[in-house]
Amino acid sequence: MKLLQLLLFIIISSNSYSLNLTIGTSKFNPPFEVWSGNNSSLYGFDIDLMQEICRRLHATCTFEAYIFDDLFPALKNREVDLVIASMIITDERKKHFIFSLPYMESNSQYITTVDSKISTFDDLHGKKIGVRKGTPYARQVLSENRNNQVVFYELIQDMLLGLSNNEVDASLMDYEAAKYWMASEPYAYKLIGKKISIGEGYSIMANPDQFVLIKKINKILLEMEADGTYLRLYSEYF
Repeated sequence: MKLLQLLLFIIISSNSYSLNLTIGTSKFNPPFEVWSGNNSSLYGFDIDLMQEICRRLHATCTFEAYIFDDLFPALKNREVDLVIASMIITDERKKHFIFSLPYMESNSQYITTVDSKISTFDDLHGKKIGVRKGTPYARQVLSENRNNQVVFYELIQDMLLGLSNNEVDASLMDYEAAKYWMASEPYAYKLIGKKISIGEGYSIMANPDQFVLIKKINKILLEMEADGTYLRLYSEYF
């Protein structure tokens, strides 16, 4: 009887220390996040990276997909514990959230249709630029002082559709995403100019009181870099 009680105590104690995390991510932003099969299958660089981090944390992680701009209230309201979604570290975001070490440098890239007359940054003057709502790209467009009108889209698919339908003249997005779309549909899109550095890198975002968890994640990121796991994951997508 005492043995059974001891075993029950061990099981209960073990479960009480298990870590269950809900990870917020964006609905669709390849090559970082892709939901397929009626949202039953999830993959991408961010997803694979986070799954490995969860494994090393000995955590059970559940992914929840949001429209990008909804990730911020979801985290603030504790619907999710962490966010990974090609999330760029910016000064504005640091006022409200904390971030892991950057796992990748962050750059932006202008993209347009292959038949567009726009080919240089100067050609963007006075044009309509599409951006995903919630990203820092609207501020970037306006800071470049080209008299642009910014058009916001909730989903990257809608932004690309708007580009194809001439609702906007060009779009500004993550550099890696722009390269993905150009490679996937080379007869549809072309890049405008070179990539532009923005922010302090892509990172995992959390509420300020999760600093202990972020410290553990930072340690894991460094371990993954040292043992070659990060490079292996990176080379699968980029």
